[in-house]
Amino acid sequence: MSPAPLTVFYSPAYVVEGRMETVTKAKLVAELIASGQAGDVRLQAPKLATRKELERIHDPEHVRSTFEDTGAFLEVGPWSQPLLNSILASTGGMRDAVKEALRSGRSGSLSSGLHHARRRAGNGFCQFNGLALAALEALKQVKTVGILDLDAHAGGGTFDILGADPRVFLADITVNSFDSWEPTDPARHFYYEVSEPRSYLGHVEDALHFLEPVEFLIYNAGMDTYEKAGGLKGLTKDIIRKRERLVVEWARRRKIPHLFALAGGYKWGGLSLAQIAELHLETVQAFARP
Repeated sequence: MSPAPLTVFYSPAYVVEGRMETVTKAKLVAELIASGQAGDVRLQAPKLATRKELERIHDPEHVRSTFEDTGAFLEVGPWSQPLLNSILASTGGMRDAVKEALRSGRSGSLSSGLHHARRRAGNGFCQFNGLALAALEALKQVKTVGILDLDAHAGGGTFDILGADPRVFLADITVNSFDSWEPTDPARHFYYEVSEPRSYLGHVEDALHFLEPVEFLIYNAGMDTYEKAGGLKGLTKDIIRKRERLVVEWARRRKIPHLFALAGGYKWGGLSLAQIAELHLETVQAFARP
């Protein structure tokens, strides 16, 4: 029997034309998926994240100001209803991806702009922390959750929100010190900044070994680690491809539900938005592979 299609959450609400990659690249990834280039994948629109849900992970004043201060800057641009809807859709996609992964074993969302957002404020192009919301959603049904963050930059916002939660294991492998954080519990926190590309996959394996106790995996799949996307020189597309397979195969061997978010991917290294989308497609293809 063939496995069911991979469900990936996305809607046009994710996209705000004319803005930075965080709120534009998902459209191109969705188009690649719709053309069949990712394999057997079904796109599904999520429900928007609600204020009540967001107050589970953020200070109510941060949530209120994001919704109501129409003169505010929302990390990727000045406040507008389309931009707010984009953030809410992308965050809601993470919550709905959890529900799907718990049902079918795997899922994803074309969400970006997550891991830098702190409890009391947005940061680093991230207004709300959809990784944190996803973790709390998963913890309604499982006892432990792991967040594997392989973006180029550290997920200090996720640590700020969830670092003290004994049910959450954080594994963060970076190639850039932005938003770095210091582990406070070596049993649940793993952080390493890679400077040598030949050792990168070995450190990813170390992070996965650290996550052995978890019953659910949330994978923040950054493409800004790639050498031509502003990442680490020598970290090639082949290494990225092997990384995606490594993560998926690990989760499948352990038979735990797993999902992905797009995370970072920018034109800073000279790539086009279409080339960034093709990089992100590597993650979708790895998750969709039978």
